[in-house]
Amino acid sequence: MKLLLGQFVIIFIVWIGLLTFFQDMSNASQLIFYLVTSWLLLLIVLIIKTWIREKKKSNQQ
Repeated sequence: MKLLLGQFVIIFIVWIGLLTFFQDMSNASQLIFYLVTSWLLLLIVLIIKTWIREKKKSNQQ
């Protein structure tokens, strides 16, 4: 879980940096922005999934 949260924070900082220059981006740069956005969304889903699993596991014990 710590690894996912660490990745999320780092990718979020990169995403904010890319967002500030979105208007000046070329098509290739926008593609990179969309890939980073997709990775960020995937990390959010994985963090929620891991959190739910850990919560279920702790409730069973």
